[in-house]
Amino acid sequence: MEDSSGPQSPSPQSSRPSTDPQTPAEPPAPERAENADGGAVATEPESGEEPADGGAVAEAVPDPGTSVEPEAENAPLPEPVSPAPAPEPEPEPEPEPEPEQSAGPSTEADSEEAADTASAPRRALGAGAEEASRESEDVHWEESSQGSTDDEATTELEEWPEEVRKLQEQQLRTELLEQYRTLVMERGHYQRYNLFLQHKIQEALRTKKGPEVVDVAAKAEPEAPEKEQVYLRYLAKLEELKKLQADDLDWYHQELAQLQQQCQEKLAKVDKEWHAFQTLKRQVMLQAMGSCRLRGGRQAALREVEQIQTLENKKEKEMSAVRLENVQLKQSLVHFETRMRAQEDLTQGLLLIDFEQLKIENQTFNEKVEERNEELLKLRNKVTNNVQVVTHVKEKLHFVEMENMRKKSKLLELEAQVARKRDILTKTKQARDSLRLDNIRLNQKCGLLGKEALLQDMEEKVERTALLNQRLETMKRHHAGLALSRRGVKQKIREAKTFLPS
Repeated sequence: MEDSSGPQSPSPQSSRPSTDPQTPAEPPAPERAENADGGAVATEPESGEEPADGGAVAEAVPDPGTSVEPEAENAPLPEPVSPAPAPEPEPEPEPEPEPEQSAGPSTEADSEEAADTASAPRRALGAGAEEASRESEDVHWEESSQGSTDDEATTELEEWPEEVRKLQEQQLRTELLEQYRTLVMERGHYQRYNLFLQHKIQEALRTKKGPEVVDVAAKAEPEAPEKEQVYLRYLAKLEELKKLQADDLDWYHQELAQLQQQCQEKLAKVDKEWHAFQTLKRQVMLQAMGSCRLRGGRQAALREVEQIQTLENKKEKEMSAVRLENVQLKQSLVHFETRMRAQEDLTQGLLLIDFEQLKIENQTFNEKVEERNEELLKLRNKVTNNVQVVTHVKEKLHFVEMENMRKKSKLLELEAQVARKRDILTKTKQARDSLRLDNIRLNQKCGLLGKEALLQDMEEKVERTALLNQRLETMKRHHAGLALSRRGVKQKIREAKTFLPS
């Protein structure tokens, strides 16, 4: 059976992810598990032997509250006792050289670096255990790959949980070791840079004059409370980081226990399925061979099936051993590449400090040369500017004289033109006045002639007057008729009254 993903271990550099217990990481299958980069990770169990380092990451990491001496970083780590005969030991990673401590005052970068690397020495204790565990695993896999009997196939399924647990511990130890080396390398880099900055400050203070140094010393007294506050703030930050480290460590232990429990459940399920698969395969093969009616009957078929399954288990073990060796070689390659990069960074840092010092000296001489060149350029520019100013003034004077003469001639022309225009304006005003008087006189004589709006209004008024007169005549005739009718009605009433008895 194959699984597409191995057990995932939490990265120490990432924050706490929200783990869902319903979707645990897939543990490796009994036969093999595919690695994340495409290679297969062999997971064949050992021959019932416990890991040399105890198998728990918590044992390799001390309590966060305990203090670790700085000498523990370079001290040799205790080698765990391997249960199997160890092959040729691999070269252990060289301890990182302790960077030089500066004799000057500590800066803020030192306090931040101390807070970031407070937990780095505690992770160094698992480096030797990881190397010994890797060697013991190589021996166990080489020994287990030599056997090809049915007893080894049965032991393989029984020891899967222990093998998976060792693989998880090995991966976690590798990640912690890489993180420790990275932090130590960064710490050395920052300390070298701090030393370089202190040398620069010392040289800058040395080049200052006496009164300036006195002023700086006088100004340093009022800043003492501020420095104390900064110191207390960084102490509080350091305590907070230690507490955060302890919480992260507890969370890693809980996560590891949960993953181990999930791995046990998965492996039990895989073991059950594997036995069922082997039983089913045996039955199918027996039925297929029984249908062929081999000589010897059922016993011969059973022996043939046992031989085939034994050969299959042997090939599977060989393939698992080769896969494990491939994974170990890849991890060794990554380890050597990390060491090579660390050495390159260390050498590059030392060369960088020398280069910076030479660069400062070169910069000082270049500044002096630039000052002399600047003075010379200033004098040359001043002479050139003066010559240009004199030439410009002469050209401007000549141009102004020519412009003055041209404007004088233009002024005379404009004065003559203004005189002519003034005469024309006087004559035009006289003609305008005479035309205005003639227009007023003609308007008085013409009456409504030419006034279309007034004429139209007058016509409308005349028509309306005629209509009103006609209406008046009609109403008068109507009134006269009504008066005659009233008179006749009154006459009839009087006549009717004469006939009535009194």
